[in-house]
Amino acid sequence: MKRIILLGFTAICLSGCGTRTFTNTERAAIEQLLLSGAVDKALEQLDVPQVAGGKTFIDFANLKCVDIEYVKAAVRARFSQMGALLVAEANDADYIVEVASGAVGTEYKSFIVGIPSLPVPGLPTPTPELALAKSIEQSGIVKLLVFVRSNKGKFISSERYYGKMERDETFILWFRSQPKDDIRKAWEAADERVKAESSQKAD
Repeated sequence: MKRIILLGFTAICLSGCGTRTFTNTERAAIEQLLLSGAVDKALEQLDVPQVAGGKTFIDFANLKCVDIEYVKAAVRARFSQMGALLVAEANDADYIVEVASGAVGTEYKSFIVGIPSLPVPGLPTPTPELALAKSIEQSGIVKLLVFVRSNKGKFISSERYYGKMERDETFILWFRSQPKDDIRKAWEAADERVKAESSQKAD
């Protein structure tokens, strides 16, 4: 019996797996890409044709979230793309746009078959994780409220826009699979657009 227990423990020790859990910056790139990608997905749905050609002031006073500067720039870019003429003062505008966030955050879920990392009393670091199998699910979730009215107070539109980016990893012994990775899809699509544009310029 002791031999079986020892063999089982040895098998677990030999089958640990690694994931990207360290970063040299304040926040991991994966987290930032999940959030900015979710913002992009939410704003892809935004369409207010009434503002095309109109002077538009975007009010961010009620926008409170992480990565706020990216959200602001992405909203301004989207309204400009729709043909709005952005102005710096509300008094100069035909349309007033109010933007608020219902959620800008990430979720992390993991499941392990093996021995999880455990804190050790008196030691600064926990024990290493020893996994036979492990799954990780990461999501960036965004909800934005965009309220548009005329400068005289007439209602134009008010919608909630949702965006989600997901990234999953599965490890079984030494084998890794990735059933879903919206981040990789996004940068591969961006690379393809750049290559296509470069090819058109060359022609």
